[in-house]
Amino acid sequence: MLKARPEDIDRFMGYVEKLPNGCWFWTGGRSRGKGNKKWYGSFRLGKRTVRAHRFSSEVLGGEPCPTGHHRDHTCRFSLCVCPNHIEVVTAEENQRRKVQGHLQATSLDATAPFALAAALRNLGFEVPRIDPGDGTIELEKRHAI
Repeated sequence: MLKARPEDIDRFMGYVEKLPNGCWFWTGGRSRGKGNKKWYGSFRLGKRTVRAHRFSSEVLGGEPCPTGHHRDHTCRFSLCVCPNHIEVVTAEENQRRKVQGHLQATSLDATAPFALAAALRNLGFEVPRIDPGDGTIELEKRHAI
């Protein structure tokens, strides 16, 4: 189980943008790892780098991952670090869900535009925020340093 200090959690949350669909979009470092086609968040914790969704699941969600189990993104969005969207499942169940996800449309379709907008905002671009509830648009000005 990962151990984190309050300042680690604050730094972690500094890389999170909460999306209207409930996903927490990871805006920090990313990597693919061995054989992965999808990108996953990476977070530096002390002298080691861990997957951002692992940090979220263990530190924020309090859910360890036993040997032979995987952390599955129930929202099907690999850059989501919301602990409520990460479920510890067996390797077999994770594979079954992966195959099932390829066969049907997923929430990634709805999340991708928000993720792109968040990434552009983090690069300093002006991107309107659209409130999915009432359709209002808020233009946020941000400058790159």
